Amino acid sequence: MEATSLKELYASVNKDARTVYVVPLIRYSHKKSDYLYLLYKNLIEEADFDIQSISVFNHFKLVVGILTNRQAILHYHWLEFQDFKSLMGMPWKMFCIYLFHKLGGKVVWTLHNEFPHDQKYLGLHRYLHKKMAAWSDVLHVHCAKAMSLMSERLKAPKEKFELIPHPSFPAEPIDKSVARQNLNEHYGCELKPELPVILMFGNISRYKQIEKVADLVIDFDFECKLLVVGPVKKGNLKLFDELKDKQKQSARIQIIPQFIDESRVPWFYSAADLCAFNYREILSSGGYHMAKAYDKQIIAPDLGCLSEEGKEPNVELFTHQDELKQLLEQHLKTTR
Repeated sequence: MEATSLKELYASVNKDARTVYVVPLIRYSHKKSDYLYLLYKNLIEEADFDIQSISVFNHFKLVVGILTNRQAILHYHWLEFQDFKSLMGMPWKMFCIYLFHKLGGKVVWTLHNEFPHDQKYLGLHRYLHKKMAAWSDVLHVHCAKAMSLMSERLKAPKEKFELIPHPSFPAEPIDKSVARQNLNEHYGCELKPELPVILMFGNISRYKQIEKVADLVIDFDFECKLLVVGPVKKGNLKLFDELKDKQKQSARIQIIPQFIDESRVPWFYSAADLCAFNYREILSSGGYHMAKAYDKQIIAPDLGCLSEEGKEPNVELFTHQDELKQLLEQHLKTTR
């Protein structure tokens, strides 16, 4: 099925509901880049629903909330854990979700990943995800391929799925020369006007296979620059060390391992000639949609929802690393 909006989706499960609990927290301070804010933006602005954002540490509020308002809806995102500490909190979270469900609350679960990106505790994740799918009234996905993949993986009927596309990111492009000057002055990037620039923007994480793109860039027989921009995700310090070694090895690699303020995001996208993605696995990609908003040339793997983007004019998909290398060389040489 395909709903046209969250409002329509919520009406399909409970036409009288006016309260929606959202987990995890919506970052209202990042209205141009926070996925959750952009997903709920229209509902927040129209005020048709009371959108109550709840942190992962306050799941008891779900139980208290459904006891006082049996018409409430729970909209859940990213049901996973990365380490033993976060695993210890899962029984309590699952218990609260189960109680919400048993007490008559309607549950919507957005499926962002086919697997946890770090590939840890896969057996337990599969078990918990099947439970969550059974308790959910609607499984929300961003593309038809995700519906097909996750229906099989979760053993859930396709009738339970609703497709609402990924929200768009607002873009504020600026002149490339100005953008590069800003990066040179504030981040020491040393970007010259004729230098082809690849951007990999977002959390530094192993599943993105950034190190493989860095190796390709180092071995090219022409000059270019790879900008790796974003904070190091928890559990990826070894990857960060590898990337720092590559940066020492070659001036073509520059890592900016920090969160970028929204006001400076346009500098990076406007300075880049193309955005590269090398996901090991992916279902939906916020990074892709950010690059698309800036009308960048995009090279990405033929995986998940990205498989449906190959017909876009600025998008080229690859199926193996040799093809990634060829596409990068082809586009970088034409931008010099």
